[in-house]
Amino acid sequence: MSAFAVVCSGQGAQSPELFSQFPFTARGLAMKERLQKSLEPEAAAWLDDPKKNPEVLFQNRFSQPLLCLYQAMIWAEMEPLLPPPAMVTGYSLGELSAYGCAGALTPEDVVRLATLRARLMDAAGPRGELIAVTGLSPKTVEKCADAHLAIVIGDDHFVVGCLAGRAESLAGEFRAGGANCATLLAMTVASHTPLLDAAVEPFRAALQSTDWCPPGVPILAGINAAKVMRREQMEHTLPEQIHCTIRWDHVQQRFLESGCRVLLELGPGRQLSHMAAARGLEARAVEEFRSPEGVAAWVESTLQRLG
Repeated sequence: MSAFAVVCSGQGAQSPELFSQFPFTARGLAMKERLQKSLEPEAAAWLDDPKKNPEVLFQNRFSQPLLCLYQAMIWAEMEPLLPPPAMVTGYSLGELSAYGCAGALTPEDVVRLATLRARLMDAAGPRGELIAVTGLSPKTVEKCADAHLAIVIGDDHFVVGCLAGRAESLAGEFRAGGANCATLLAMTVASHTPLLDAAVEPFRAALQSTDWCPPGVPILAGINAAKVMRREQMEHTLPEQIHCTIRWDHVQQRFLESGCRVLLELGPGRQLSHMAAARGLEARAVEEFRSPEGVAAWVESTLQRLG
């Protein structure tokens, strides 16, 4: 019997219409009301009128907790309608939300920790930038000064972090070296690189003082695709992903090796489901559907078809 996995997206695909695009029911709206109390006042006020200051959702200290709140709302809608997933994980920030989906952390603690994570990352050092690169081997980064491998997605697809001001010239070096694409991402911190070393131990200390419940399903760690089921594993891997390379290529391989042939992306965005589909999985994003019931029907029918 094929199994399915749930993945929580990272930053990058959010928009001011984020909380109005999905047809939330009473379940999701109740979660929103519950978690607004865990937001900082400015972030909670933004939810009342997102179009007034649309740029807020792209500021790190707002986007991280707001995206975790959104994913908690989506999961509140979907969890009662779905069979238990074989595993959950998340891309970058989404890994924190995955702990909420697995029941290891409460939604309130996920949002609170996301706020702290963003503040620690912002304060860790000078501003940074990220570049998405395709058409070159990740090993290319070793030859580039001031560049750090942030995320490995595939044999010729990766993300590089660097100091702000270096990204344009670095992207030019990648293009000159034969890259198909070298695109600057809308980020102000070089996540998953040593530039954020200073944020790691304070975040670990916050995790150590946060309540924990044994997860109902394994959570895949982004840095090595290991299955996390114990508190000490979380306290190691979740802080480490702030300044260590994310091996999303290994995570996707773990899906296949574990018999997960169906993947559901909670969003925002569809990038992770597109990546999974390219690896041969049946993958869709929640935002592709018109209702929670439509999402659940697709998961059920696909699992039945694959047998």
